[in-house]
Amino acid sequence: MHSVRQFEVVRALAKHRHFGLAAKALGVTQPALTRSLKIESGLGVKLFDRQGVTPTLFGEIVLKHGERAVADFNDLARELALAKGVEIGELRLAVAPYPADISGERAVAILSEQRPRLRIELKTTNWTSVVEDVREGAVDLGLADVSEAENDPRLAVETLRTSVGVFYCRAAHPLTRNGRLTLADLLDYPFVGPILPRRFMAALPKAPTNFGVLDEAENRFHPRILVETLPTAKRIVLESSAIGAALPCQIERELTEGSCAVLPVEAPWLRLNYGFILKRGRTPSPAASAFMDIVREVEAGGPQ
Repeated sequence: MHSVRQFEVVRALAKHRHFGLAAKALGVTQPALTRSLKIESGLGVKLFDRQGVTPTLFGEIVLKHGERAVADFNDLARELALAKGVEIGELRLAVAPYPADISGERAVAILSEQRPRLRIELKTTNWTSVVEDVREGAVDLGLADVSEAENDPRLAVETLRTSVGVFYCRAAHPLTRNGRLTLADLLDYPFVGPILPRRFMAALPKAPTNFGVLDEAENRFHPRILVETLPTAKRIVLESSAIGAALPCQIERELTEGSCAVLPVEAPWLRLNYGFILKRGRTPSPAASAFMDIVREVEAGGPQ
């Protein structure tokens, strides 16, 4: 195998089993893709049976070992990029909604001020997507719930915050006219927020309600209104009968303005448990380390 690109051709053909479709997936012409298969003559073996475009035994061997070779090459490229330091280069982050609101977005702003030539890509997304992005190497660092990631041998975590949240609603919500509430009182109203960690399952209803629904395929509870940023959730809550969840510090301004109210529901299980998520054994880049240091400072100085 003479280049990573040639392996990508082999992998695309094995996936699509069609020269035209493989060429389209790679963004090249079909003649260019066919020319790339000249590696067969260099290797002295045939990688594909042209009838049906199926890998031969030799093709299967290339596919098996090529994935590892490409991963090693990507690690090499990453190590070279690390040597450039924090001043230049790029930092790819995936951050879940709650830590993004509390410390992630602020840390990005501070890092950008300190290192204006650094290219930063910040993706705010559901915490399950954060974990998957880290696992697949799509991002350099994740900041999200660690309760399930910490049991994955492929991942390393550093917990930053464990805090109990509250349910909240708009100030004129019907529930604000009641006294002490239980979770059952909330089930007639839509819950708005991201997918909840599996550790919440024991406290939440198994049957579908206006509050949300259990996704049996994922074995996770989905709020009735699924969103991926806290500002979006707050806007929906303040303009409807939906119910949200947050730390008190995240709705402090709305509480002071009188536009929202905390619902008096005892829910010790409604707990944030987030931190850094990295691929195990992978050294954080200087830029990632700088971001992590800033997040730690923001978390240490902010409301608990």
